[in-house]
Amino acid sequence: MAQLFVPLSGGFGKVAGSGFNTYGENLERKGWRGAELGFIDSFADVWAAVSEAEFYDWNIGVHHPLYKDGGPLWCNFFAPDVAVRTQAVDAAVTAAQGAHQIGARYILFHFPWPGFQMPGVDHRAQGWYYTEPLVDLEHWREADVYDWSRKVFDRLATVQEQEEIKIVLEIDGPNPYFFDGEIYTRLFEEFPALSLCVDTGRLGMLAKTHGRDPLELCRRWLPWTRHMHLHTSLWDEQGHARNHIPTTAAHTADKWPQITPAADMARMILAAQPACNVVLEHDPKAVSAEELDAAHTFAVELVGPGPDLLG
Repeated sequence: MAQLFVPLSGGFGKVAGSGFNTYGENLERKGWRGAELGFIDSFADVWAAVSEAEFYDWNIGVHHPLYKDGGPLWCNFFAPDVAVRTQAVDAAVTAAQGAHQIGARYILFHFPWPGFQMPGVDHRAQGWYYTEPLVDLEHWREADVYDWSRKVFDRLATVQEQEEIKIVLEIDGPNPYFFDGEIYTRLFEEFPALSLCVDTGRLGMLAKTHGRDPLELCRRWLPWTRHMHLHTSLWDEQGHARNHIPTTAAHTADKWPQITPAADMARMILAAQPACNVVLEHDPKAVSAEELDAAHTFAVELVGPGPDLLG
């Protein structure tokens, strides 16, 4: 059965059961069955977040980085410097071991990261923002990208088996070798026990940047998409992007390319992966109370009613 996860980040008080996360999401809504912990203020706050999740009897997952320690926001797997990217893989392995120790069922990393500079593309106009500089394509040939990616997947598959924790790779980019080519497919065919996370809002941005059909991109990786970050990206009449909009049933393919068809993506993924984890990675303050209620109704109907969801 699919499960709805709510993100927990930032700081937490001493008493579990505060009722809201740092995004303003109501934790007492019916439907939640898990919490995805990431970007916690401190290590002490991690245990407060775990207590928060346990207060509601939720499953726990981790979005790397679990807490803010002054390091890179995400593992720099494709740094031009081989020492930096090797260090990133070591950090991912250590993070997986730590996530296992707090009782997490999975840990998620952005991959590929950082994004690659697409020739002639104004990436910020497409809605991208960056915590690391884009990588120049001259540093990477496609064969080298595949060979290095395979080494990363091999290390992560090994730690997944050793620690008995699921490793999830979340789509990121831009990257012509992954989204114009078939590197993801080749990697997951060889390492099928690893899982992909489709971030529906980011997939819309990738589709725009790469000139692709977002549903076609989504369809490519259904056999390994066991995790989803559900939200919508959209573009106004001036072409300005907004992201992390709560997804409703109305966000369908007939609205593209102004609105990402996140609802269609979500239905497609759940049809292929009925046990998918669905994280509502949206900004609840981005829409009206009525639209937020519609987004939650859609999400609950998406995963299917359980005994505690609709009562």
